Amino acid sequence: MKKFLSYCILLTTVFSAVSCHKDDVPEPDQYEIPNRTLFVYMPWTGSATSSGNALTDFFNKNITSMKAAINKEKSTHKTDVIVYKANSQNQSVIFRMRFNKTKQQCEFDTLNVNARYHTVSKENLLSLLNLVNSYSHTTSYALLIGSHGSGWTPRGSDETMPRAQSRAFGGIGEETQYDVSDLSYAISHSAIKKTTYICFDDCYMANAETAYELKDVTNHLVASTSEVMGEGMPYGSIFQYMLGEPDYEKWVEGFYNYYQNSDLPYGALSVIRCGTYIEKMAQVMKAINQTYSFDVNKLSSIQYLDGYDNHVFFDLASYVEQLGVLQPLLSNFRDALKDLIVHKKTTDYIYTIYRNPYREGDTAYPQNTFKINTFCGITISDPTRNRTVYTQKENTAWRKATHE
Repeated sequence: MKKFLSYCILLTTVFSAVSCHKDDVPEPDQYEIPNRTLFVYMPWTGSATSSGNALTDFFNKNITSMKAAINKEKSTHKTDVIVYKANSQNQSVIFRMRFNKTKQQCEFDTLNVNARYHTVSKENLLSLLNLVNSYSHTTSYALLIGSHGSGWTPRGSDETMPRAQSRAFGGIGEETQYDVSDLSYAISHSAIKKTTYICFDDCYMANAETAYELKDVTNHLVASTSEVMGEGMPYGSIFQYMLGEPDYEKWVEGFYNYYQNSDLPYGALSVIRCGTYIEKMAQVMKAINQTYSFDVNKLSSIQYLDGYDNHVFFDLASYVEQLGVLQPLLSNFRDALKDLIVHKKTTDYIYTIYRNPYREGDTAYPQNTFKINTFCGITISDPTRNRTVYTQKENTAWRKATHE
């Protein structure tokens, strides 16, 4: 009996030792299994020789705000967030943002500490998108681009357009700028093929010409008709609506509420349907253009949405109004516009970096702001007389679809 008791004590000791050893092994960290990907693309936004006007510091703040939003939400809503951020013209990093369910915190997982893809070309952008696909192979993709921007206008136009820093999108100077057609080519030829949305956290990208160029590579275009403040999207309060299944209404409302209550209450944001919706608008505008011609004497009566001396971006609905469009074409236009613009918001005034002593702005910045009287959520450049882009607009896919 004594021998049996000793054996039991020994067995208990062994099991206790094993049990303690198992408890010392930490549980593996748990993460959500993503079913979609958000690629955050922050290319070099300086020039080929200078970091002047680069948005790097703003990008760092944006990323911090994204992290805070994920921590607050305690989830990425099954979204694999892949970030490409250029720290200089020759050095970039690619990392993943994910929520550690075990530690209850957002983590950065570095994928490439010295990423390439600095050369600006559609082929280079295509290679980068394929790399993202190799990092995150999901069934759905979205694209967020943070940079300078000026809509459809050709890269390098800022060198010839007085007081209009036209960049298409990218940095300062032609060497660091992409044409919108480069993006369309890169997405369609990559493994990604098409995106749920493309969001430009850039100036002047919510225009008919850009939406039409991207019509086959994205379902939605989220962008501003006007200049965007340096801070860009208030990611701390809206990033959760960009993850998972996008909530465009709360996204736009969050953007508006943030800027409406800020010290610089200026901002406009729209959600534009691409695909058949922008194609329908092109068909309607073609019928209008076959019937009506614009009277250049009415140019000053159209709502402009840029700060240039010689305007390039005009409110589409205001333009149609000044064309004097009558029924039934007017109803066709209104129906197409209602289907095209999902959500839109603007503050009463818009800020521009370009001072104009003749501008009737608000009391805080009278020479740097202008009043918004008409806002349909999308611009058009058909009526522009800006000498730099006047002939260039003839080459856009939108112009050919609506005038030929």
